[in-house]
Amino acid sequence: MRYVSATLAIRFLLMLLLAFFASCPIQARDIKIGLFFNRKITTVVFTPVGGEYIIYGDYRQVGVARKGFIYHIDNSGGVLTIQDTLNVIGSFSRIEFKGISRSNIFSIRPVIPSLPPRESDDNLLLQGEADFMRIINILDLEKYIAGTIETEGGSNAHPEYYKAQAILARTFAVKNFYRHGSEGFNLCDTEHCQAYKGKSRMNPEIHAAVMATKELVMCDMNGHLVNTPYHSNCGGMTSDAFQAWKQPLPHLQPVIDQFCRNSKNAKWESMLSRDEWIAYLTGKGFKKDRLMQADLSFSPASREKYYRIGEHQVELTEVRRDLKLKSAWFSIVTGADKIRFQGKGYGHGVGMCQEGAMEMARKGYVYVDILHFYFRNIKIESIPERR
Repeated sequence: MRYVSATLAIRFLLMLLLAFFASCPIQARDIKIGLFFNRKITTVVFTPVGGEYIIYGDYRQVGVARKGFIYHIDNSGGVLTIQDTLNVIGSFSRIEFKGISRSNIFSIRPVIPSLPPRESDDNLLLQGEADFMRIINILDLEKYIAGTIETEGGSNAHPEYYKAQAILARTFAVKNFYRHGSEGFNLCDTEHCQAYKGKSRMNPEIHAAVMATKELVMCDMNGHLVNTPYHSNCGGMTSDAFQAWKQPLPHLQPVIDQFCRNSKNAKWESMLSRDEWIAYLTGKGFKKDRLMQADLSFSPASREKYYRIGEHQVELTEVRRDLKLKSAWFSIVTGADKIRFQGKGYGHGVGMCQEGAMEMARKGYVYVDILHFYFRNIKIESIPERR
């Protein structure tokens, strides 16, 4: 009799475990994203948008957060105080909202300072520091990739473009998995890593593209993860890595790109007075007397590294950064008292041209074609077991 009772108890426990894992699938590859990076946030409001959350204060369960409930969290000297609309729940150094439903979505809104709210998937961790709180989104890698694609590439592109962008974003995430390890998370949400503004909601084809390329990354011929830069528009020719960053990389070579030349960011103009341009060049070591007599015009047939007058030169990437120009590929047309910059492209120009890739997708090229067009000697493989 005892044997039968024990057997029934074991079966009941197994049924409970199976039901639990069926409702809460294990996420094999989670990633920690530092939200509102470099903002000194001291007060936030957390609201479950979908699903249900267990609230943990210093690793101990202190409540359950359900859809529609509002939680106010304030940091004071590294101590986080959490309260709902009625009661103070407690004060802790660490607060975690851990989703327990099949789909868990939350909204996080900074109050001090006041910033727009964001919605994101899965879990949230808050950690108290002396004068701010760390806000860390712990979510499935593929959901993060979808959010990054929508932030970086927009919501109106072709599915094959989204697949190419997904592989680039995923490769970057895996290759740079420990970039912010010392701060308690993997990647930040700014352009320092990849821009991420929360959950992808605008176009379901983004999610479909991410899942169609799930776990795929880009490697060199030896199986090592490669750098996967991208930019808005190359102006008709991409740049090699050495020209832009002083780092030669075999898979990042110049490509003649006919696909982006009629796109919105293919051309630009900017004006500067002649005196301002001469003052700028003088500050870079050019001799003013020589500049007053020289022809300041500049008309490169393709991407070049330097602007030169006599023995003096300045890197075009430096000019772009200092003058906040859209790209480092430009001509200079001189007038009596004005300098006109006539430029091509938008961004650093290295790697995949996003507007060119979008046009390739519209013309029927698939994501493999797109990636092999912009990158040399690469192959597409599953994520290596060891990151």
